Amino acid sequence: MQNKKKLFLTALCTLAACVLPLLPLDKPVQARRYERIVVCSDIHYGSKTREPELRARKIANKKAAVRDINGWEDVDLCVFTGDMVQKTGSPADYKLARELTDRVKKPKEFLAGNHEVIYHRNLSSTGRLIPADPYERGLHLQTYEKTFGPLYHSRKLGQYFLVFLSPDTLESKYAVELSKEQLAWLEKELKDHRQEPTLIFCHAPITGTLLPGSKLDTPRNYAQPAKKLHQLLTENPQVLLWVSGHTHTSPKNPSFNNPVNKIPGTEILDVHNPTWDGKQVWTNSLYLYPEKIEIRTYSHKKHQWLPQMDRTIPVPGEMRKGV
Repeated sequence: MQNKKKLFLTALCTLAACVLPLLPLDKPVQARRYERIVVCSDIHYGSKTREPELRARKIANKKAAVRDINGWEDVDLCVFTGDMVQKTGSPADYKLARELTDRVKKPKEFLAGNHEVIYHRNLSSTGRLIPADPYERGLHLQTYEKTFGPLYHSRKLGQYFLVFLSPDTLESKYAVELSKEQLAWLEKELKDHRQEPTLIFCHAPITGTLLPGSKLDTPRNYAQPAKKLHQLLTENPQVLLWVSGHTHTSPKNPSFNNPVNKIPGTEILDVHNPTWDGKQVWTNSLYLYPEKIEIRTYSHKKHQWLPQMDRTIPVPGEMRKGV
């Protein structure tokens, strides 16, 4: 009986050795040709809304959007483009904001918005925001850097050069104004990376990239100093995108995907991003290929892409690598 078992096993192994090499093998998994950035703008966590029921719904929507993002396997980076805090930038606001950003289990980059920097930590008796004096702004800037990192910095992602800017002036009438020191740093960074396709992330958009006449089309809501920024952008054609928040521009707004988004006198597209503090959450994803950038918009409420909002930006031939 034992001999029969041995003969059977020997025959089975011989058959396997003959047959297995003939079976089709799984195709090798192809490496992705792109890096993917998810833009998370104007989170305002918990919420600017004070009414309890609506506030609870908005918080639930934000947590659900984070679960979606954590479930996307191809996300290389999440960029939080300012206004992570719910309203005033108080220590309690910063602590609350971290409760959501810490839930994101992808690599992250941050930049400051006006709500992190320019308001008094307490609201007025009527619930209105109060401008902070220079001393308190300085405290806000310190708290921001301890909580989220440097106010402005840069890094590489694949072949792309990424720049992150934040408001850092102690006195200003604008929502987002960059200091002379930051502008000098930006000028040098762009000069040193002239041959690399570049994306700039800043909380406020560039002047003239919203439809004229809208209530947000005012100097206060555009990145400042406007003339110097426009000069730097026109001098650096390697910049392909300026990625902004602040205006809470949603896919329902005519300014969201509009020819006016192209920065005047350049080929640079200002990509406006929706707030997470509305009745629903949308996010833009930037797919960075060697030869192009694809911009796609996702509805976290309907769990679907909005193909009518798709945009493609070509990368100039001399900047392409790996094509």
